[in-house]
Amino acid sequence: MSRRLVVAAASVALVAACSATGTPGDGAASGTPVRGGTVVFATDVEPTCLDPAAPSQIATQILQRNVYDSLIFQDVKGAFHPWLAKSWDVSADGTTYTFHLRDDVTFHDGAKLDATAAKATFEHFVDPATKAPLAGSLPFGSATATDPGTLVIKLKSPFAPFLQLVSFSVLGIQSPAALAKGQAALCAGGPNAVGTGPFTSAAYTKGQSLTLARYDAYNWPPEGSPHQGAAYLDKVEVRFLPESAIRVGAVSSGQAQLAANVPPVTAAAFEAGGGVRILSAAAAGTPFTAYLNTKRGPFDDIKVRQAFQRGIDIDNIVKSVYAGRFPRAWSPLTPSTPYSYDSSLEGSWPQDVTLANRLLDEAGWAQKDAQGYRTKDGRRLTVVWTQNSTVMREQRDVVAQAIADNAKKLGFEVTLQGLDAGTFASRARAGDYDITDQSNQRADPDMLFNVWSSKFLATKGGANYANVDAPQVDGWLTQGLTALRQEDRPAAYKPLQRWVIDNAAAVPIYVPQYLLGASNTVQGTQFTVSGYPDSFYTVWRTR
Repeated sequence: MSRRLVVAAASVALVAACSATGTPGDGAASGTPVRGGTVVFATDVEPTCLDPAAPSQIATQILQRNVYDSLIFQDVKGAFHPWLAKSWDVSADGTTYTFHLRDDVTFHDGAKLDATAAKATFEHFVDPATKAPLAGSLPFGSATATDPGTLVIKLKSPFAPFLQLVSFSVLGIQSPAALAKGQAALCAGGPNAVGTGPFTSAAYTKGQSLTLARYDAYNWPPEGSPHQGAAYLDKVEVRFLPESAIRVGAVSSGQAQLAANVPPVTAAAFEAGGGVRILSAAAAGTPFTAYLNTKRGPFDDIKVRQAFQRGIDIDNIVKSVYAGRFPRAWSPLTPSTPYSYDSSLEGSWPQDVTLANRLLDEAGWAQKDAQGYRTKDGRRLTVVWTQNSTVMREQRDVVAQAIADNAKKLGFEVTLQGLDAGTFASRARAGDYDITDQSNQRADPDMLFNVWSSKFLATKGGANYANVDAPQVDGWLTQGLTALRQEDRPAAYKPLQRWVIDNAAAVPIYVPQYLLGASNTVQGTQFTVSGYPDSFYTVWRTR
């Protein structure tokens, strides 16, 4: 027996509404929307691959949401709504999902959307050759097009985050003809990127720009959209400008209308210039976190890990670097992540230098050398912090340096190493690091699976950089994945968050906030539930 989800999936327990991830943008701004014009979006990170399924980069998801629609839509309160699927059924055991597709949707290449096309997208997503990071935890069984308008997805076991994953841009429906060109073409983007979204990917010049052009035939926005029909803008010119001062200056001078990731320290001055404003949203998922390699000394000793975690003045570092605009993190999840954030962790592990020093003494690092670093058996307390420079943002290198300086007072020698993506990956797989960092943005606590499951140890090529291999942790993660009722998920995820902090396997540092610099000539911007800009479908220019 199944249940029909016709309007919003809020009727399913696991889709209960949650708090919004941040300000919803200015979609409700005053004034009558007008059609036409171009918006220049200055962004800091150029995607390494433009196939939405393959990378985990937020930059890809932001840009390709304009090109690809999903079967369903998740609003900023966490509820799901019809999109390319006009309704869906879920079997009583939570393992079979039947999507009933619209019959009036066409891809940018003129092909008609049908269940066979949607099936191809799912199969591409789970294909090992795609290397989709979020496919690893999905217990995918099969995809079947039972007729042109019906897609049936069978899972091997219940999977609580499934609807959220389907709504995410990583499963944006791609043209079968485009998929047939292969992974290299999909990563290259430009005209190779073919979806059903409100904009086509008209042109791409690597290292410079991406041009999105309005798809005039578009008339299938998600339920609840503020308008129908084609997008307001004629074009969006995306320019890759990694230098923050150049991006911000471009908006202030009118050369661009939107700027990604305005540095917090310059946000106040930017707004004071007049004619511009800052729009923001908090990230859902995992905060920016330092992961301690528990499988190699000195962090194989819990007392050393706890000393590092408790001896750092995270509050003042975050306030100083981010000018009070980014909140300090207390948990492996961010507060805006739907289902299961443990607020009781807030304030529960403040800086305690006395405790940190006592723990290091107890761990045998009681002596100090002439430079003030702790030693044990003639060895200095040295740790290596590797960072992936390819995706560096939000002054994370500055944060790492501030933490290193802070740790020196405890007797740690922290060596920072910025690495290219390839070198970073090889070092991670070899376990050749003591600390590394990351954040992950997605509106479901399932993000913890990729970060903490023993299936995804860094030494196996995964993102479990702490290299935690604990049956208890795996048990909580499995419990969370199979808890189809929303009220059952905290029982899995809250003790897991507490375990991470108590065992000092990681040091959550700050909750990312997307700061979007916007000219007052641009209205209608929106943020996704995950906390980054939604498509430009609702955006218009006042002049």
